[in-house]
Amino acid sequence: MLKRGQYYRDSATDYEAMSVKKNAPRWIKALTKFGLINQPA
Repeated sequence: MLKRGQYYRDSATDYEAMSVKKNAPRWIKALTKFGLINQPA
């Protein structure tokens, strides 16, 4: 890890799911703002 210059990534952690969970509200708000999706019911 140190020789390759890479960050530690735990194999048991789903980093993509964590990113989506964190950013989804912001993405939905932006898509709604620009009229790409309808207002949630």
